Amino acid sequence: MTASPAPAAPTGPALAGAAASRRHRRAAAAALLTVATFVVPAGVVALRGFAGESSLRSAVVSAFVDADLSAPVEDSAALSALTATWREFHLVKAAMAGLLVLVLVGLVSSSRRRAEAADPGRRRWLLRATHAGAVVWLLGALTLLLANLQGAAAPFASVTSFLPAGRSGGAGGLAAVLGDLRAAVEVGPAASVGGVGGALLADFARYHAVFAVLAALVGVALIVPAARAVLGRWRLRGTGRSTPTWLLRAGLYGGAAAALLLLAAANVSTWVRPVPALVVSLGG
Repeated sequence: MTASPAPAAPTGPALAGAAASRRHRRAAAAALLTVATFVVPAGVVALRGFAGESSLRSAVVSAFVDADLSAPVEDSAALSALTATWREFHLVKAAMAGLLVLVLVGLVSSSRRRAEAADPGRRRWLLRATHAGAVVWLLGALTLLLANLQGAAAPFASVTSFLPAGRSGGAGGLAAVLGDLRAAVEVGPAASVGGVGGALLADFARYHAVFAVLAALVGVALIVPAARAVLGRWRLRGTGRSTPTWLLRAGLYGGAAAALLLLAAANVSTWVRPVPALVVSLGG
C-alpha cells in the first residue's frame, strides 16, 4: 500500500491571493459595520415608537413638562421609558462600534505592513495614504465607542440633551420647567438636591466622569503606538533602512492621544463641579 502524496505547500502567489482576500473581507466588514453602527440603533429606537429625532425631542419635552419635578424619576412613566430606550440605543451603538473597532485594528495592522513592505515610489505613497485613512477610521470608531459608553452609563443626562434649552414650552410651560430645574440644582450641595433635579445632577456628573476616565485611558493607550513609531525610527537611524509609516503613526496617534487627554481634563473639571455646566445646558 503506497502512501498518498502530501498536499503541496501554498506558493507565493497563492499566499498573496489569500492575504488579499482577507484584506478585502476585512474592509467589506468594516464598511458594513460602519453603516450598521448608525442604522441599527436608529432602528431600535424606531421600534420603540420614535420615528426620528423630532419625535424623540417632542417626547422628551412632553415628559418633562408633565413630570412631577419633586418626585423621583421612577415615578414618571414617560421619563423612565425614555431613559430606558436611550440606554438601549447607546448600548446597541456601543456594541456595534466595538465590533467595528476590532475589525479596524486588523485593517490598520495589515495596511501598515503593506505600506512598509512596498518599494519607494507611487505605490508606497498610495499604501501610506490607505494606512492613514484606516487609522483615521479607527480613531473615529473609537470616539464613537467612548461617546456611546458614556451615554449608556448616564442615559438620563443624555436624554436631557434633547431639551430645547431657552425656548418656550408653549402651553406646557417648558421654560418654567427649565427654570425650576435650574433652581433645584442650584439650591445647595449636590447631595441635598432631590427629585428629578437631583437625579439629573447625579447623572450629569456621572456622564462627565465616565468620559473623563475612558478618554484618559484611551489617550494613554494611544501614546504607546505613537511612541513605538518614534522609537522604531530612532533605532534605524544611520542604518539606511526606513519605516515609511512612522511619521503618520506618530502624528495621528499622538494627536488623538493629546486631544483625548485634554477632553479628559475638561470633563474632570465638569465632573468635580457639575452645577454650573448643568445650569448652562438648561438655558441658564
